[in-house]
This record gives sequence, C-alpha cells and structure tokens, in this order.
Amino acid sequence: MPSFRSLEELKPYYRNPRWDVLVNLPSGVRRALDVGCGAGSFGLLLKSDQGCEVWGIEIEPEPAAFAAERLDRVDVGDAIEVLATYPDAHFDLVTCNDVLEHLAWPDRAVKEIARVLRPGGTLVASLPNLRCWKPFMKIVKEGDFPQDDSGIFDRTHLRWYTKKSIPRLFEGSGLVLQRLEGINPMYSRTLRILNLVTRNRCDDCRFLQFFVLAIKPDQNG
Repeated sequence: MPSFRSLEELKPYYRNPRWDVLVNLPSGVRRALDVGCGAGSFGLLLKSDQGCEVWGIEIEPEPAAFAAERLDRVDVGDAIEVLATYPDAHFDLVTCNDVLEHLAWPDRAVKEIARVLRPGGTLVASLPNLRCWKPFMKIVKEGDFPQDDSGIFDRTHLRWYTKKSIPRLFEGSGLVLQRLEGINPMYSRTLRILNLVTRNRCDDCRFLQFFVLAIKPDQNG
C-alpha cells in the first residue's frame, strides 16, 4: 500500500485525468497501455470510456501503488526496460501523456512501442511545446532557463520539442505520424499581433502542448 493516505497528497502531475487527450482517442480499443500512468487517473477514465483492459508503466513507486488499485496491471520501472519485457503486437493503443520528454532515449521508446502495438494499432502522445508563447518570452526577457516542478521548465525534462521537430521522433520507428495538432492554447494580444506581422508563422506558439497520433501500418489491410 502507498504511504500517502489519499490521492490528494500526490502532486497534481500524477493525478491529471487528461480529458484533452481522452476525447481524441480512437474507438474500439480492447487492450491499452498507459506509459507514465501516474496514479492511474487517465487509465481509469479510459477503462470506463471504452470498457477495455488497461496496463500501466510508472517509474515512481508511490503513484504506481495507487494506479495498481485502479488498472488491470501496473509495472514499476524505466519505461524502455519494462516495454522490452512485453510481447509483440499485444496492445491496440499505447498512450504517452507528457512522458517522452522525460526519457533519455525517446526514439528507442517509440520503437519499442511500435513493436508491442498490433498492426493497425495506435500511439497517442502529448508533448510540451518549447515555443509556447509565455515560457518562450520568459527565456527571451530573462535570459534564463528556469527549473520548475512541472510544466515546460520541469527539471526532469531531458528533451524539448517544437511542432517542426516532433516528426523526426517517428522517423524509422515503424509508425506513421497521422495527426499533429496543438492543444491547450494560451491567448495573448501581443502574440496575435506578431502572428499577423509574420503571416501566421507564430501560430504554433499559442499551444502549451501538441497532440500526436501515429499508426502502426497493417500490412494485410
């Protein structure tokens, strides 16, 4: 049992249900894997929404203990190491909600995910946007790269992404990138003006994150 008495004692980071991702998931999922499942809030919603079996991977033991009470199976450890123990073509869906940027080798993780996905299966991920207007302007104005407990400047981030760099993560992975869309917009009058002046070249700067959907091709269909 976890030493925390309730979910509320965990950081919000581990309890976020991620409705913004849930509403964009494909239907007909039978078995899903949530990489970086935290306390299992998102996986629990997925189970309720689609009636599917949900596994989780979480590196932190405390939130993983809560997730184990809510999901069908939870493995504690490094994502790439745990993924390597799973059988080929086992999942219809793999989700990575703000996880890949925490990994030293996210490209290896994506390749492992491609292996454990069935043909026609889906990887869904959200990735923080380094060009998001407010964090970007903080760097410009202060000339510093702060270290925070969460968000763009999360001190545990090892990788940083923009809309232009995300597709490279999927090159040679065995997955085909089908959707790349901004989510959780942040509005600014200054940004709107800048976007007009630059002929929409700064449109991606209004999004806190990007939603990514990639498919494992089905060679038979």
